[in-house]
Amino acid sequence: MNTFWTATGALDDASLFILGALVLFQLTHYTVASWRFFKNSKGRFLKTAAVTLFWIVYGVVFVGSVTAIPSYVNAVPYVLCGLYLPSVTAMVLLLVSQKFRTFTERMSLRWMIQSVAGPARMIVGMLFLVWFFAERLPGIVAWIAGPGDWISGFITFFAVGYLAIFQKTAGLSDKHWSLAAFKKATTEKPFSGNKKILGRNLHIAMILVGFGILDFVLAPASTAVSIALGQVPEAMGKLPLTLIPLVLVPQVLVLEVLALHQLIGLKRTLRNGVSTKNTI
Repeated sequence: MNTFWTATGALDDASLFILGALVLFQLTHYTVASWRFFKNSKGRFLKTAAVTLFWIVYGVVFVGSVTAIPSYVNAVPYVLCGLYLPSVTAMVLLLVSQKFRTFTERMSLRWMIQSVAGPARMIVGMLFLVWFFAERLPGIVAWIAGPGDWISGFITFFAVGYLAIFQKTAGLSDKHWSLAAFKKATTEKPFSGNKKILGRNLHIAMILVGFGILDFVLAPASTAVSIALGQVPEAMGKLPLTLIPLVLVPQVLVLEVLALHQLIGLKRTLRNGVSTKNTI
């Protein structure tokens, strides 16, 4: 099997096609979401273009840098930087900038949790296992990153489902609602809701989103363990697989961090006493 894949290059070509399509898919989602988000802002076109251009430049810079390094062992620091830089930056901004927090709380919670992460992670998870069975990836990497990504993508649909009660309870008609929309709705008019059930569903959603974030910690950790055991996953530092940690993962992870911020905001809103009754 390994001879077939190596001789024909079929696995590389198929993976490049699949991952390239996912890159375009996620980039399109970012562009469309930005256009929708900035619909009432001045400079809507320029702001949307800036978001799209940022991710293009970011991917080109990091993919170009890592693929130019002969050994993946030496490329690891660059891979980790490319993987975590956007999400760490977002966390810092959430701590120090009220303007950024306000900006984040207006974003679609459904989009941040599911729209990109759901299908993309499930596909990537299966691809890791295909590379393992083709003897192109060490087992410790493939069997942690693969099932972890698939499960993380699959449960995003459940996370969004558990949060639907907030949309219904607050009377929000747009499925792409946000923490800001929820706060506004609960301020303008009282709503009927069971605070205990709302809290339970919220905690489950937070656990599911938290698992998705944890997966992005365990997968790189598995790579470190694999290297320590002498099984260097060189394929992760070359195209097409390097598109995963340097393009696809940063885009998903930063959204999940921002989504978790909104979920924590929902929890604070419930704790601070939104207007609720005992029935739904």
